[in-house]
Amino acid sequence: MTSRIAIIFNPIAGRRRRLTLEDVCDRLTARGWAIDLRPTGARGDAERMAREIADLPRESRPDLLAVAGGDGTIGEAINGLSRSATGLPIAIIPMGTANVLAAEIGLAVNADAIAAAIDARRSRAIYIGRANERAFTLMAGVGVDAHVVADLDIALKRRIGKGAYVWGAIKQLFRFGFPTYQVRIDGAPPINAASVIVAKGRFYGGRHVVAPKARLADPTFQICLFERRGTFHMLRYALALGLGRLPNARGYSILEGCEITITGPDGDPIQGDGDVLGHLPARIAIAPLPVQLIVPVRR
Repeated sequence: MTSRIAIIFNPIAGRRRRLTLEDVCDRLTARGWAIDLRPTGARGDAERMAREIADLPRESRPDLLAVAGGDGTIGEAINGLSRSATGLPIAIIPMGTANVLAAEIGLAVNADAIAAAIDARRSRAIYIGRANERAFTLMAGVGVDAHVVADLDIALKRRIGKGAYVWGAIKQLFRFGFPTYQVRIDGAPPINAASVIVAKGRFYGGRHVVAPKARLADPTFQICLFERRGTFHMLRYALALGLGRLPNARGYSILEGCEITITGPDGDPIQGDGDVLGHLPARIAIAPLPVQLIVPVRR
């Protein structure tokens, strides 16, 4: 029988990225897959489409759902799937700025590796998080990084990619007020922090390690606490991240937990997988249903 795959993709992606998608589709077609391409037109479309596909009757549902885009678009689709009990596997075709999820599962960003992973249909159950009931796959953040995401110049991001985040971080040096956030983990007494990353994966912004023990398959979070406030410490943390030394930096600690509440200035943004998920106060927990994620073929 012919295998069926629905691919949600952003039609305004750059030419190089579109060529990667076309190459993946050609390879899948050669392997006997029937492909249903579904272009998005606006923010939220990927979530709506994923939910609609998951809710189709079994005889009409594809064997796989794939998302061609960046971590934010993938996060949208995960939100659409995460409340479904169908267990429809999801594959990724990395076409974003950082492609952190691809790095996390060891998926090479080339058409041959992507098509081989999809064709093998090897999946792994991963536990995702929810921040104020919005799903995230990799991380949720409060503090400096959330303000960078909230104020990001999207047009600049399309032109210079990761450089837009660097520019956004530089601007925060002069704008961010460095408030104190209160973090409560599994009901324990609150801990003060200058910024917080609640991690499901090891990497941040590409292959920069923030939480060495984090694993997508574990039903727990690694809670990364930036304990020291101010511009000097923000620069020190950024340098340690770039050098691969953040987990050992002074004033940085990592705790483990399953349920986290974060309070601070009401209305402060919460970022998840590079998009704004909501605003403080935050309640973060593991989603009750795991997601089946297609992982690379090991050779």
